[in-house]
Amino acid sequence: MIRTLSFLAVPALLLAACGAPDSAPTGDAPVEETTTSDARKVTTLTVDTAPFDHYFTVQGNVETDRMAQVFPMTQGTVERLRVTEGETVRKGQVLIELDNDVVASNQDELETRLDLARDVLARQERLWAQDIGTEVQLLEARANVEALEESIAAFNEQVDLGNVTAPFSGTVDRIFAKEGELASPARPVARVLDLEEMYVRAKVSDHYVGAVTEGQRVDIVVPGVDTIASSVGRVGRYIEPANRTFEIVVPITGDQGLLPNQFVSLRINDLHVDTAITLPSSLILQDRSGKDFVYRIENGQAKRQPVTIGTAYQDRVLILGGLTPGTTIIDRGAGQVVEGEAVQVIR
Repeated sequence: MIRTLSFLAVPALLLAACGAPDSAPTGDAPVEETTTSDARKVTTLTVDTAPFDHYFTVQGNVETDRMAQVFPMTQGTVERLRVTEGETVRKGQVLIELDNDVVASNQDELETRLDLARDVLARQERLWAQDIGTEVQLLEARANVEALEESIAAFNEQVDLGNVTAPFSGTVDRIFAKEGELASPARPVARVLDLEEMYVRAKVSDHYVGAVTEGQRVDIVVPGVDTIASSVGRVGRYIEPANRTFEIVVPITGDQGLLPNQFVSLRINDLHVDTAITLPSSLILQDRSGKDFVYRIENGQAKRQPVTIGTAYQDRVLILGGLTPGTTIIDRGAGQVVEGEAVQVIR
């Protein structure tokens, strides 16, 4: 009996040696707190209003209506070049003289015949005053004088046609004729242009029908040249079916250093808001459902602020709703924070 008890005591001693669980600690376990050093560092910006402009760009071609190929009105040998390339000329100034000796000799013969016809007419009038001769003879003498005068006037016009003149005031850009060669109405002898009245003609997608109107602001952008401010002068009323575009014309005021047939860019202002809220496009985020939002700070934590956005230009987005002037939102670091995360504003 005593031996049996001793065996029962051994397991109890072994259990004591292994040790029973320690007494449970009293009170709640400590909770880990977020310190300032653990908060994500961000910067902020204050929402404000400013003017907003949206532009779209099309390509255009510089043109002018005052550019003329000058043709002679009659055939003849180039006798003299009266101007040089690059020279400024006035309207009606003689550019080239053609040899018209044949016309001049015929004109001299007609003038001699006219002198004789006038003398005959004078004699007939004296005889008619003395009741000598017939009325038919007097009428024939008068008709002969009138016919010769008309012929001489026509020859004078032909002599004038031998002088090739400038159709308008401008600059002689090119002289094609050379002294001694034959000029004819089939070939131009010079080119005259005026760079004071030029314009840009461009084609615009029909997507912008109604968005482009006469008087609308346009910037003419040319590499290496200062941007030229202008406005839409004319809007076409026809859409080309081949490329679905309509035409606009933008005038160029004064001599801006542009040349006919030069390609330029037209930056057309299709939207202007005097007072608008805009944000950098990098601050506009989207949730899984595609809704736009920005982050603001509330009680030291990042909170989503839904926004309604409009059109964008360059790196700015127009805010249509969700923000008011004076609201502070997260700027740098907005792409790294999450909803409810602790943040610390740094300078």
